[in-house]
Amino acid sequence: MSKKKKKGFSPPETTSNAVGDINVTPLIDIVLVLLIIYMVVTPVMLNQFLVNLPEKTETMDEDDIPEEQLLVAACLDGSYTLKSTKKPLPEIIATLKKKINRKRKKTVVFVDAHPKVLYPQVVKLMDAVREAGKQSRYDVEIGVASLKEEKEFLACSAKK
Repeated sequence: MSKKKKKGFSPPETTSNAVGDINVTPLIDIVLVLLIIYMVVTPVMLNQFLVNLPEKTETMDEDDIPEEQLLVAACLDGSYTLKSTKKPLPEIIATLKKKINRKRKKTVVFVDAHPKVLYPQVVKLMDAVREAGKQSRYDVEIGVASLKEEKEFLACSAKK
């Protein structure tokens, strides 16, 4: 008996050699789409910027602070102070630049802020201190003053 060759499209004569493999390409596509969705949604869900501020260690009277120490502060009303004197930010930059050049050495400028001040306002103050350091010829380090409670924050309430 000879086998006749079928013409055109015809199903195979035997189907006993069927392979049961799963096509993983669609599975990989779905996993990658889910990964992209999570990557896009996660930053939106985490829109808060949490910062661990230093704990309060010891208090010092404002009269005991050395004269050469530079302390700038961000106040709750949106203003800034340099050594408890309210000044606009450009004036603080100019004053810091003069004082840093007068010291003629590496200087530490302490940054303080009211406990309820928004973080971007503190960043703006730190950028101003950094700008004053860039404009002077000497190195400037930024130190963060220790966290104070609301009733103990006096940097913005003294002189005007």
